Amino acid sequence: MYRATTFQLALPCLLLLLATLSGCDRRQHLVEQHLLEFGTIIEITLITGDLPRAERLLAEIEHRLRHYRHLWHAWEDSELTRFNAELQRSGQALVPDSLAELLRLSREYHDASGGLFNPALGKLIAAYGFHGGELDAAAITEIRQHIPSMRDLAVDGNRATSSNPHLQIDLGAIAKGYAIGLIADFLDTNDIKHYIVNAGGDMKIAGNRFGRPWRLGIQNPFAPGVVASLSLEGNHSLFTSGNYHRQYWRGGKRAHHIIDPRSGESSIGQSSATVLLRDPVRADVAATVLMIDGLRKTANLALSLGVDDFLIVSESEEILVSRSFFEKLEIKLPWPVTIVK
Repeated sequence: MYRATTFQLALPCLLLLLATLSGCDRRQHLVEQHLLEFGTIIEITLITGDLPRAERLLAEIEHRLRHYRHLWHAWEDSELTRFNAELQRSGQALVPDSLAELLRLSREYHDASGGLFNPALGKLIAAYGFHGGELDAAAITEIRQHIPSMRDLAVDGNRATSSNPHLQIDLGAIAKGYAIGLIADFLDTNDIKHYIVNAGGDMKIAGNRFGRPWRLGIQNPFAPGVVASLSLEGNHSLFTSGNYHRQYWRGGKRAHHIIDPRSGESSIGQSSATVLLRDPVRADVAATVLMIDGLRKTANLALSLGVDDFLIVSESEEILVSRSFFEKLEIKLPWPVTIVK
Protein backbone atom coordinates (compact mmCIF):
# COMPACT_ATOMS: atom_id res chain seq x y z
CA MET A 1 0.00 0.00 0.00
CA TYR A 2 1.10 3.49 -0.68
CA ARG A 3 -0.43 6.76 -1.77
CA ALA A 4 2.31 9.23 -2.53
CA THR A 5 2.17 12.44 -0.58
CA THR A 6 4.44 15.30 -1.62
CA PHE A 7 4.59 18.29 0.70
CA GLN A 8 5.21 21.67 -0.93
CA LEU A 9 5.35 25.22 0.36
CA ALA A 10 1.96 26.86 0.46
CA LEU A 11 1.12 29.43 -2.21
CA PRO A 12 -1.88 31.39 -0.91
CA CYS A 13 -4.52 32.77 -3.22
CA LEU A 14 -7.57 34.32 -1.57
CA LEU A 15 -10.84 34.67 -3.46
CA LEU A 16 -13.84 36.33 -1.83
CA LEU A 17 -17.27 35.68 -3.29
CA LEU A 18 -20.08 37.69 -1.77
CA ALA A 19 -23.62 36.45 -1.36
CA THR A 20 -26.57 37.19 0.91
CA LEU A 21 -28.56 34.61 2.81
CA SER A 22 -32.25 34.96 2.23
CA GLY A 23 -34.06 36.29 5.25
CA CYS A 24 -30.90 37.36 7.05
CA ASP A 25 -29.84 40.91 7.80
CA ARG A 26 -26.18 40.05 8.10
CA ARG A 27 -24.37 39.42 4.82
CA GLN A 28 -22.74 36.01 4.60
CA HIS A 29 -19.65 35.56 2.46
CA LEU A 30 -18.29 32.55 0.60
CA VAL A 31 -14.52 32.67 1.12
CA GLU A 32 -12.04 30.48 -0.76
CA GLN A 33 -8.31 30.07 -0.31
CA HIS A 34 -6.02 27.87 -2.43
CA LEU A 35 -2.82 26.44 -0.93
CA LEU A 36 -0.21 24.16 -2.50
CA GLU A 37 0.45 21.41 0.03
CA PHE A 38 0.51 17.59 0.20
CA GLY A 39 1.52 17.59 -3.46
CA THR A 40 -1.81 19.07 -4.52
CA ILE A 41 -3.93 22.21 -4.40
CA ILE A 42 -5.82 22.42 -1.12
CA GLU A 43 -8.96 24.51 -1.40
CA ILE A 44 -10.48 25.88 1.79
CA THR A 45 -14.06 27.09 1.27
CA LEU A 46 -16.02 28.55 4.15
CA ILE A 47 -19.07 30.70 4.77
CA THR A 48 -18.84 33.52 7.27
CA GLY A 49 -20.18 36.93 8.12
CA ASP A 50 -16.80 38.18 9.40
CA LEU A 51 -14.22 38.58 6.63
CA PRO A 52 -11.29 39.84 8.78
CA ARG A 53 -11.72 36.88 11.11
CA ALA A 54 -11.91 34.51 8.14
CA GLU A 55 -8.61 35.84 6.83
CA ARG A 56 -6.99 35.27 10.22
CA LEU A 57 -8.29 31.70 10.33
CA LEU A 58 -7.05 30.98 6.81
CA ALA A 59 -3.60 32.37 7.65
CA GLU A 60 -3.46 30.04 10.65
CA ILE A 61 -4.49 27.08 8.47
CA GLU A 62 -1.65 27.90 6.07
CA HIS A 63 0.79 27.97 9.01
CA ARG A 64 -0.48 24.63 10.32
CA LEU A 65 -0.19 22.91 6.96
CA ARG A 66 3.42 24.03 6.68
CA HIS A 67 4.04 22.68 10.18
CA TYR A 68 2.57 19.29 9.23
CA ARG A 69 5.00 19.17 6.31
CA HIS A 70 7.94 19.47 8.71
CA LEU A 71 6.54 16.64 10.79
CA TRP A 72 5.50 14.01 8.23
CA HIS A 73 7.36 14.54 4.95
CA ALA A 74 8.50 11.14 3.71
CA TRP A 75 11.89 12.09 2.25
CA GLU A 76 12.74 15.74 2.96
CA ASP A 77 14.03 16.61 6.42
CA SER A 78 11.21 15.99 8.92
CA GLU A 79 10.55 14.26 12.21
CA LEU A 80 9.52 11.21 10.19
CA THR A 81 12.73 11.04 8.14
CA ARG A 82 14.84 11.47 11.27
CA PHE A 83 12.87 8.70 12.97
CA ASN A 84 13.42 6.42 9.97
CA ALA A 85 17.13 7.23 9.83
CA GLU A 86 17.66 6.36 13.49
CA LEU A 87 15.63 3.17 13.15
CA GLN A 88 17.76 2.18 10.15
CA ARG A 89 21.02 2.99 11.93
CA SER A 90 20.44 1.25 15.24
CA GLY A 91 17.25 -0.79 14.93
CA GLN A 92 15.50 1.42 17.49
CA ALA A 93 14.31 5.00 17.76
CA LEU A 94 12.36 7.28 20.05
CA VAL A 95 8.86 7.98 18.73
CA PRO A 96 8.21 11.74 18.47
CA ASP A 97 4.87 12.88 19.85
CA SER A 98 3.90 13.96 16.33
CA LEU A 99 4.16 10.36 15.08
CA ALA A 100 2.75 8.40 18.01
CA GLU A 101 -0.93 8.57 17.05
CA LEU A 102 -0.24 8.07 13.35
CA LEU A 103 1.81 4.96 14.06
CA ARG A 104 -0.90 3.61 16.35
CA LEU A 105 -3.58 4.20 13.72
CA SER A 106 -1.35 2.73 11.02
CA ARG A 107 -0.97 -0.51 12.98
CA GLU A 108 -4.70 -0.60 13.73
CA TYR A 109 -5.71 -0.20 10.08
CA HIS A 110 -2.94 -2.54 8.92
CA ASP A 111 -4.48 -5.29 11.02
CA ALA A 112 -8.08 -4.42 10.10
CA SER A 113 -7.24 -4.60 6.38
CA GLY A 114 -5.37 -7.88 6.57
CA GLY A 115 -2.10 -6.06 5.90
CA LEU A 116 -3.21 -4.26 2.73
CA PHE A 117 -2.75 -0.93 4.46
CA ASN A 118 1.00 -0.96 5.03
CA PRO A 119 2.92 2.28 5.73
CA ALA A 120 6.11 0.24 6.29
CA LEU A 121 6.84 0.25 2.52
CA GLY A 122 8.72 3.55 2.36
CA LYS A 123 12.02 2.03 1.21
CA LEU A 124 10.26 0.11 -1.58
CA ILE A 125 8.43 3.27 -2.65
CA ALA A 126 11.74 5.11 -2.83
CA ALA A 127 13.18 2.31 -4.96
CA TYR A 128 10.33 2.80 -7.45
CA GLY A 129 11.32 6.47 -7.69
CA PHE A 130 8.26 7.94 -6.00
CA HIS A 131 10.35 9.76 -3.40
CA GLY A 132 11.78 12.03 -6.03
CA GLY A 133 14.71 9.78 -6.94
CA GLU A 134 15.51 7.32 -9.73
CA LEU A 135 14.22 3.80 -10.23
CA ASP A 136 16.43 1.23 -8.46
CA ALA A 137 15.52 -2.16 -9.94
CA ALA A 138 18.05 -4.06 -7.83
CA ALA A 139 16.63 -2.60 -4.59
CA ILE A 140 13.09 -3.42 -5.70
CA THR A 141 14.05 -7.05 -6.28
CA GLU A 142 15.79 -7.30 -2.91
CA ILE A 143 13.02 -5.66 -0.89
CA ARG A 144 10.33 -7.77 -2.56
CA GLN A 145 12.05 -10.86 -1.12
CA HIS A 146 11.39 -9.62 2.43
CA ILE A 147 8.52 -7.13 2.20
CA PRO A 148 8.17 -5.33 5.55
CA SER A 149 4.89 -4.79 7.35
CA MET A 150 3.68 -2.79 10.32
CA ARG A 151 4.06 -5.97 12.38
CA ASP A 152 7.82 -5.61 11.90
CA LEU A 153 7.68 -2.41 13.97
CA ALA A 154 7.29 -2.86 17.71
CA VAL A 155 6.33 0.19 19.75
CA ASP A 156 6.65 0.11 23.53
CA GLY A 157 5.83 3.43 25.13
CA ASN A 158 7.85 6.03 23.25
CA ARG A 159 10.41 3.58 21.83
CA ALA A 160 10.15 1.73 18.52
CA THR A 161 12.26 -1.22 17.40
CA SER A 162 12.54 -3.22 14.18
CA SER A 163 14.84 -5.95 12.91
CA ASN A 164 13.69 -5.70 9.28
CA PRO A 165 16.28 -3.56 7.43
CA HIS A 166 13.80 -2.87 4.63
CA LEU A 167 11.24 -1.23 6.92
CA GLN A 168 10.80 2.50 6.42
CA ILE A 169 7.64 4.35 7.45
CA ASP A 170 5.83 6.41 4.83
CA LEU A 171 2.55 7.98 5.93
CA GLY A 172 1.36 8.91 2.44
CA ALA A 173 -1.91 6.98 2.70
CA ILE A 174 -2.97 8.42 6.04
CA ALA A 175 -1.28 11.80 6.60
CA LYS A 176 -3.56 13.73 4.25
CA GLY A 177 -6.70 12.45 5.97
CA TYR A 178 -5.16 13.12 9.37
CA ALA A 179 -4.21 16.69 8.38
CA ILE A 180 -7.63 17.37 6.86
CA GLY A 181 -9.23 16.17 10.09
CA LEU A 182 -7.05 18.51 12.14
CA ILE A 183 -7.96 21.48 9.92
CA ALA A 184 -11.65 20.56 10.16
CA ASP A 185 -11.37 20.36 13.97
CA PHE A 186 -9.78 23.83 13.94
CA LEU A 187 -12.67 25.25 11.90
CA ASP A 188 -15.21 23.53 14.14
CA THR A 189 -13.54 24.91 17.27
CA ASN A 190 -13.72 28.40 15.76
CA ASP A 191 -17.45 28.02 15.13
CA ILE A 192 -17.25 27.80 11.34
CA LYS A 193 -20.30 25.69 10.59
CA HIS A 194 -20.26 25.57 6.78
CA TYR A 195 -17.06 24.64 4.92
CA ILE A 196 -15.23 22.29 2.58
CA VAL A 197 -11.58 21.31 2.93
CA ASN A 198 -10.68 19.87 -0.49
CA ALA A 199 -7.21 18.36 -0.94
CA GLY A 200 -7.02 17.25 -4.57
CA GLY A 201 -10.49 15.71 -4.49
CA ASP A 202 -10.25 14.36 -0.94
CA MET A 203 -12.82 16.37 0.96
CA LYS A 204 -14.11 17.09 4.45
CA ILE A 205 -17.55 18.68 4.25
CA ALA A 206 -19.58 20.44 6.93
CA GLY A 207 -22.92 22.23 6.86
CA ASN A 208 -24.28 23.48 3.56
CA ARG A 209 -23.93 26.18 0.90
CA PHE A 210 -26.36 28.96 1.84
CA GLY A 211 -29.06 26.49 2.84
CA ARG A 212 -28.50 24.14 -0.09
CA PRO A 213 -26.37 20.98 -0.19
CA TRP A 214 -22.82 21.12 -1.44
CA ARG A 215 -22.63 19.74 -4.98
CA LEU A 216 -19.65 17.39 -5.47
CA GLY A 217 -18.19 15.14 -8.16
CA ILE A 218 -16.15 11.91 -8.34
CA GLN A 219 -13.34 12.23 -10.87
CA ASN A 220 -13.22 10.12 -14.03
CA PRO A 221 -9.86 8.27 -13.86
CA PHE A 222 -9.55 8.04 -17.65
CA ALA A 223 -10.49 11.51 -18.94
CA PRO A 224 -11.51 14.98 -17.76
CA GLY A 225 -14.92 15.03 -16.13
CA VAL A 226 -16.69 13.04 -13.45
CA VAL A 227 -17.97 9.51 -13.06
CA ALA A 228 -20.78 10.60 -10.76
CA SER A 229 -22.03 13.57 -8.78
CA LEU A 230 -23.80 13.87 -5.45
CA SER A 231 -25.23 16.46 -3.10
CA LEU A 232 -24.21 16.48 0.56
CA GLU A 233 -24.85 18.51 3.67
CA GLY A 234 -23.78 17.88 7.22
CA ASN A 235 -20.60 16.12 8.34
CA HIS A 236 -18.93 13.93 5.69
CA SER A 237 -15.56 12.90 4.28
CA LEU A 238 -15.38 11.98 0.59
CA PHE A 239 -12.01 10.45 -0.42
CA THR A 240 -10.76 8.94 -3.67
CA SER A 241 -7.63 6.90 -4.38
CA GLY A 242 -6.61 6.39 -8.02
CA ASN A 243 -3.79 5.17 -10.25
CA TYR A 244 -3.88 8.25 -12.48
CA HIS A 245 -2.01 10.76 -10.28
CA ARG A 246 1.57 9.43 -10.40
CA GLN A 247 2.64 6.72 -12.84
CA TYR A 248 5.19 5.68 -15.44
CA TRP A 249 5.68 2.78 -17.85
CA ARG A 250 8.33 0.16 -17.08
CA GLY A 251 8.97 -2.88 -19.27
CA GLY A 252 5.63 -2.52 -20.98
CA LYS A 253 3.79 -2.34 -17.65
CA ARG A 254 2.37 0.69 -15.92
CA ALA A 255 3.90 1.40 -12.52
CA HIS A 256 1.85 3.68 -10.29
CA HIS A 257 2.17 4.86 -6.72
CA ILE A 258 -0.36 2.54 -5.03
CA ILE A 259 1.58 -0.58 -4.10
CA ASP A 260 0.07 -3.96 -3.23
CA PRO A 261 2.12 -5.14 -0.24
CA ARG A 262 1.52 -8.79 -1.11
CA SER A 263 3.42 -8.53 -4.39
CA GLY A 264 5.46 -5.37 -3.92
CA GLU A 265 4.13 -4.14 -7.26
CA SER A 266 1.52 -1.59 -8.33
CA SER A 267 -2.04 -2.72 -7.68
CA ILE A 268 -4.04 -4.01 -10.64
CA GLY A 269 -7.72 -4.23 -11.52
CA GLN A 270 -8.93 -0.98 -9.97
CA SER A 271 -8.48 2.48 -11.50
CA SER A 272 -10.03 4.39 -8.61
CA ALA A 273 -11.90 3.85 -5.36
CA THR A 274 -14.09 6.40 -3.58
CA VAL A 275 -15.56 6.17 -0.08
CA LEU A 276 -17.93 8.33 1.92
CA LEU A 277 -17.48 8.32 5.71
CA ARG A 278 -17.51 10.78 8.59
CA ASP A 279 -13.90 10.25 9.67
CA PRO A 280 -11.36 11.60 7.13
CA VAL A 281 -8.57 9.37 8.43
CA ARG A 282 -10.56 6.18 7.94
CA ALA A 283 -11.80 7.48 4.60
CA ASP A 284 -8.20 8.07 3.45
CA VAL A 285 -7.17 4.57 4.50
CA ALA A 286 -10.28 2.84 3.13
CA ALA A 287 -9.99 4.46 -0.30
CA THR A 288 -6.42 3.17 -0.58
CA VAL A 289 -7.28 -0.34 0.60
CA LEU A 290 -10.22 -0.66 -1.80
CA MET A 291 -7.97 0.62 -4.58
CA ILE A 292 -5.59 -2.28 -3.90
CA ASP A 293 -8.08 -5.16 -3.85
CA GLY A 294 -11.59 -3.73 -3.83
CA LEU A 295 -12.92 -5.63 -6.82
CA ARG A 296 -12.01 -9.04 -5.45
CA LYS A 297 -12.60 -8.58 -1.72
CA THR A 298 -15.24 -5.86 -1.77
CA ALA A 299 -17.58 -7.04 0.98
CA ASN A 300 -14.86 -8.23 3.38
CA LEU A 301 -12.79 -5.06 3.11
CA ALA A 302 -15.81 -2.76 3.40
CA LEU A 303 -16.97 -4.64 6.49
CA SER A 304 -13.56 -4.71 8.17
CA LEU A 305 -13.10 -0.95 7.64
CA GLY A 306 -16.67 0.03 8.50
CA VAL A 307 -17.49 1.38 5.03
CA ASP A 308 -21.09 1.47 3.80
CA ASP A 309 -20.72 3.93 0.92
CA PHE A 310 -18.13 3.15 -1.76
CA LEU A 311 -17.63 3.23 -5.53
CA ILE A 312 -14.86 1.42 -7.42
CA VAL A 313 -14.00 2.01 -11.08
CA SER A 314 -12.25 -0.93 -12.76
CA GLU A 315 -9.49 -0.68 -15.33
CA SER A 316 -12.05 -1.91 -17.89
CA GLU A 317 -14.38 1.06 -17.21
CA GLU A 318 -16.91 -0.77 -15.05
CA ILE A 319 -18.44 0.57 -11.84
CA LEU A 320 -18.89 -1.39 -8.63
CA VAL A 321 -20.93 0.54 -6.07
CA SER A 322 -22.63 -0.16 -2.76
CA ARG A 323 -26.39 0.13 -2.81
CA SER A 324 -26.47 2.82 -0.12
CA PHE A 325 -23.99 4.96 -2.09
CA PHE A 326 -25.72 4.30 -5.41
CA GLU A 327 -28.88 5.81 -3.98
CA LYS A 328 -26.99 9.05 -3.23
CA LEU A 329 -25.30 9.33 -6.65
CA GLU A 330 -26.09 10.52 -10.12
CA ILE A 331 -24.01 8.33 -12.46
CA LYS A 332 -22.78 10.42 -15.39
CA LEU A 333 -21.25 7.78 -17.70
CA PRO A 334 -22.83 4.88 -19.62
CA TRP A 335 -20.54 2.26 -18.10
CA PRO A 336 -21.76 -1.10 -16.72
CA VAL A 337 -22.79 -0.78 -13.07
CA THR A 338 -22.80 -3.58 -10.49
CA ILE A 339 -24.56 -2.82 -7.21
CA VAL A 340 -23.23 -4.51 -4.08
CA LYS A 341 -25.89 -5.06 -1.43
